[in-house]
Amino acid sequence: MLGLAGISYKSADLEIRECFAFTKEDIQLFSKNILKHNSIYGVVILSTCNRTEIYYHFKKELKEQANKAILEELTLMKSYSPDYSSYFYFKENKDLVIHLFRVVSGIESLIVGEDQIIGQVKDAFYYAEDLKTTDKILKRLFTKAFEVGKKVKTQTQISRGSASASSAAVNLCFQHYSDFSRLNFLMIGAGQTGQLVLNSLKKSKLGNLIVSNRTLSRAKELANHYQGNSIALNKINTVLPDADIIFVATDAPQPLLTKKMLEAAIEKRKRPYLPLLFDLSVPRNIEESVSRMNSVDLYTIDDLQQIVASTNKKRMKEIAAAMKIIEKAEHIFSAWHKEQDLIPAILKIKTSFQSLNKKEKEEFMRIRSIKEHELLEEYSNHITEKFARVFIKNLKNISKDADKKSFIEMAQEFFDMD
Repeated sequence: MLGLAGISYKSADLEIRECFAFTKEDIQLFSKNILKHNSIYGVVILSTCNRTEIYYHFKKELKEQANKAILEELTLMKSYSPDYSSYFYFKENKDLVIHLFRVVSGIESLIVGEDQIIGQVKDAFYYAEDLKTTDKILKRLFTKAFEVGKKVKTQTQISRGSASASSAAVNLCFQHYSDFSRLNFLMIGAGQTGQLVLNSLKKSKLGNLIVSNRTLSRAKELANHYQGNSIALNKINTVLPDADIIFVATDAPQPLLTKKMLEAAIEKRKRPYLPLLFDLSVPRNIEESVSRMNSVDLYTIDDLQQIVASTNKKRMKEIAAAMKIIEKAEHIFSAWHKEQDLIPAILKIKTSFQSLNKKEKEEFMRIRSIKEHELLEEYSNHITEKFARVFIKNLKNISKDADKKSFIEMAQEFFDMD
């Protein structure tokens, strides 16, 4: 059976979630300890800023011991206690499969349809592979999950459009300009939002990038990472006249760019483009009166959030289409998973037929003294395989509806030779 113990942004606040975050070293130790329990075959641990999920494959007859082992290890490593149980969710088999498929498809993400999660799940699985903590069932499960994630992304619109203010800003840049190689970019602020913008822009060749920040060393660090230059915050007036696209993303309590500063920059400007400004800050870091200037294009955080809200609305409508892909994939995987329980029975059928064939063939030849040994050998092997295939096929088919059938009905179908 498959089990999942998890906690996410949907079930717990950050201060709770961070108590159960796993480093790579944590994952290695936890996995090593958990596989010492004879009730568990394999484990994969996913830990991101929004979720920690432990996927494990365990012996069906030792379900209670397996679940207990997971919680015991969580208690030892992360101080789990019954007080935290309301923050966790626990899933098995079909529910677990659908949940994982929803996760890799971005449906369970804070921003619906975001692309980052499938890479995070892949990293978690490949790390488990490196640690040799996966098994046949988990490998098939996660491989199928990656197929589902790709199908949902390519066959639905769930990942289309701007899902964050920073991505909305970058998309607007692409709408205004097709070629960035001749443009001058100015990034004021070197925090997380600024990094997200620059990370999206790095896919295109930038003509020139200047990063400015209250802490100059941080500006230099970020500028170097994206092959740009840095400048002190009190020097930005010197570069404003040549800046084509300006992002402002700081936590400054007062505007860093004023109408007066921009009017002075426009007077000195010799560039053929109208400056494009993005204020990604709360409170505003570009003076409100700038929005009434005809010589610049300004987008505030509210403008960008409206774009994001529209995108999310469209993405939510795509969940139904994604779920059709997920449900079909879950049915295929679960059918395969259920068949794995039949392997011992299948091996027994084959062994029994082979044994019976050998015994009866020897008796048949002894009584009749038939000389065509090779022909008889070939036919007996053929008929043995034939019977085995028929019974194995019947076994798989009736096992799909085993809960709905009586023993007599199952037996009659099992020995159906038509």
